[in-house]
Amino acid sequence: MFGIMMAWFVYMTPSQEEMERMREERRVQDSIRAVQAETGILPDDINDLPGAQITGSTPDAQEMRDQLGIFGTSAVTDTLYYTIQTPFYTAVFSNLGAGPVEFTLNQYNKWDGRPVQLIADSSRSTYSIGFLSAQNYNIETNQILFAQQNDGNGARLAEDGRQNYELRYVLELEDGSRMTYIYRFNAINYDVILDIEFEGIQNHLGDRNIEFAWRSPLNTTEQSRASEALYNGAYVYSGGVLENYNLSDAGREESIITGSVDWLATKTKFFTQIIKPEEPGTGAIVTSEVTGDPTSELTNHNYATALRTRVPETGALRLNLYVGPLEYYTIREFAYNAYDMVDVGYSLLNWFSKPFVKWVIIPVITTLGDWTGNYGLAIILFALLIKIALYPLTKKSFESMAAMRELQPEMKALQEKYKDEPQKQQEATLKLFKKAKVNPLGGCLPNLLQLPVLVTLWKFFQNAIEIRGESFLWANDLSAPDVVLNLPFEIPFFGDFVAGFVLLMTAAMVVQMQVSGQGGAANPQMKILQYVFPVMLLVIFNRFASGLSLYYLVYNVLSIAQQFMINKKIDHVKMMEGIDKKKAREMEKEQKQEQKKALNAKKGK
Repeated sequence: MFGIMMAWFVYMTPSQEEMERMREERRVQDSIRAVQAETGILPDDINDLPGAQITGSTPDAQEMRDQLGIFGTSAVTDTLYYTIQTPFYTAVFSNLGAGPVEFTLNQYNKWDGRPVQLIADSSRSTYSIGFLSAQNYNIETNQILFAQQNDGNGARLAEDGRQNYELRYVLELEDGSRMTYIYRFNAINYDVILDIEFEGIQNHLGDRNIEFAWRSPLNTTEQSRASEALYNGAYVYSGGVLENYNLSDAGREESIITGSVDWLATKTKFFTQIIKPEEPGTGAIVTSEVTGDPTSELTNHNYATALRTRVPETGALRLNLYVGPLEYYTIREFAYNAYDMVDVGYSLLNWFSKPFVKWVIIPVITTLGDWTGNYGLAIILFALLIKIALYPLTKKSFESMAAMRELQPEMKALQEKYKDEPQKQQEATLKLFKKAKVNPLGGCLPNLLQLPVLVTLWKFFQNAIEIRGESFLWANDLSAPDVVLNLPFEIPFFGDFVAGFVLLMTAAMVVQMQVSGQGGAANPQMKILQYVFPVMLLVIFNRFASGLSLYYLVYNVLSIAQQFMINKKIDHVKMMEGIDKKKAREMEKEQKQEQKKALNAKKGK
């Protein structure tokens, strides 16, 4: 097996010419990154800094009228920007569409240390109302200049003592009808309320049906865009069911959802934007686009959502908006089931995984993290608690495997004795199990009962924003691989680096299998598995979150200690049983001698 692996690595190693080409490409990329670092500009998010100047061309008045009819008659000609800063985010709004063009999260950074800016490059509002006008024009409000009602160019909440703030924009048509946007901000969370007031302007709509949309893709925030894109997608909560829209191949799809819609969202791995109407919408539209090979770092994964609703008879429409992290305690206050967008288990296990994550894992992990001040230590303590909770099951499993190991010589003798009579061999083996009071499935069933817990933890640690950006020992980010060695080539399914905790986890697994006796000579298949299984996990886990590898490392080390204790206990029982049998034989011998003496004495008398 080792020879095959080495041959495969040698075969996959690039030639000298390919290595030189790769080095040249890397030099070019490094040069580009150096220039970008000096200028502070990256190609995928030019406007990363709060309040950055955004430039864009505005069509002239005649062009606007030709394109939008009466909705192109706005008297406003200048593009203005307004910055709202709270303890949680810094948002830049534009009067071109009356909405945000930047949304920077103050408490989160990207992998390169810069603040997370979620809205992709745009000179116009990412929020837009679309409808068909009475003049049969397709209108998108992010193409129209609104009049900004607030003076100045920004406001800071909390720092100047203000806890709430309103930002107003007005679109007034030539006949005096108006559309007013009122954004309501606070200094305590990521929630934003948007009130839209229609004053006569609904008379210029073809009907009262409108679409309120998020048009911009969300920026990527993690180092590996391809890995992060696996978790990108759009979601619609309708009729009590959460539907996920995610493209696995290149292409473009538009999905139309009919019926009552409670909320809809787009998300990346750790962040999301949500639109939740005060009254359920009448439908939704989800647009999904993947521009190339999904595994490529250059491929864009773009998702947009639009809420279908009607202008109320009162002319007032209220929408609740959220742009922020997928952190459980933060997002559940906005929508109690919005955290279900986070992948914490497979569909068959969601009945267990979702409540287990919400009611056990997250409360314990966050409490331990706050108590220790380090999420690496929190993961270690959490692994200890899980091990204690599962101790009865693992103890039963280990004892059953140990008992089966003790029966191996007798089972082998039965195989030799009845090698030509399989039915008698089976009957004799079952009698042996019954006599020894051993269940051959005793080592499997406890492990199967543990499976939902272990699978849930495996999914959770890969998607938990709680450990994102948290460091421990040499790992800078527990939500990303802890690279300790970069390779000059890429190994299929493994990557072009080696992760530290994965190596330690693999070594611990080999030791655990040795201690449990699964590599014993009495079972050649298990002996092979002793090496094959850890190598498989090494390949699989190398590109996963280091927090996940750390958890399983600690879990395996604790399993080794537990196995030592059980083995020692079994050896002690065997020793005591041996002593008891020896004493019984000695007592029996003494009794026979006494009986013999008594008999001789009687004969002599």
